[in-house]
Amino acid sequence: MRFLFFFVLLIFSASLNGQGYISPEGDTVSTRAYASVGLFFPNLTTSLRVDSKNGLGTDLGLEDDFNFDERIAVFYAQAVVRVKNRSQFVLAFENMSRNSSLEIDRDIEIGDTSFYIGARLDLKFDVNYYALTWRYSFFNHPNWNAGVSFGLRAAEFVVKADATFNGSEYGESSSVIAPSVLFGLHGSGYLTDRLLARYSIEYFALSVEDLTINVLETRASLEYFILKNVGVGAAYSTSQYVVEDFPLSNDFEGRVLFDFSGGNLFLSARF
Repeated sequence: MRFLFFFVLLIFSASLNGQGYISPEGDTVSTRAYASVGLFFPNLTTSLRVDSKNGLGTDLGLEDDFNFDERIAVFYAQAVVRVKNRSQFVLAFENMSRNSSLEIDRDIEIGDTSFYIGARLDLKFDVNYYALTWRYSFFNHPNWNAGVSFGLRAAEFVVKADATFNGSEYGESSSVIAPSVLFGLHGSGYLTDRLLARYSIEYFALSVEDLTINVLETRASLEYFILKNVGVGAAYSTSQYVVEDFPLSNDFEGRVLFDFSGGNLFLSARF
């Protein structure tokens, strides 16, 4: 309910204030595109299991079992491009890379490899996140818009484990791209001629036989343009991925539960 409340509040506030960023007259905030780059500070929760063809792997809680950092700073980039008065595309990218090294206190199965108690294990887990969203505005006014969205997501998970045990070195690596399709709502509005607010919520769920995909994303942001075309901004976003039994992968079996939520500080430009 709080997501819907924020969405309605954004539309109501924007309809009372500001100058239009999508109006065709060519005023200072009627722009073709927005671009932003900055740092994202997510709080991470990760559960991972890499199976073999002979059986299930070990469920690993990376933050609890391997002391992975729960909070990191990562690069974030986004572009919003208007192609027609009611239509725009949003592109985003971020990379999250973490690793940990410790002496394990139990036997662990990762893919086809067994890591025995007492081994020194170096574990690395990378996530490359790609987003492409098309937005259509049913409400299209001089100072605000709102409508529906259709998005494509690709989260690339890369796992690499190297161990040393009784003088021997061995390891295991695996990667998979988890695609998803999201449907949602979006809204943007100028609260003043310099202050732009945005909100979006997108969701997708699918459960067919052994395949389970559940993705929820939200993002709320404020941008203040200190110059005509240059601004600073802050945002808060949440992303929750649950994927089991990857259907498009030949070299990865298992599941990934990945949750990253946090604040974002960025520089923005409008063109």
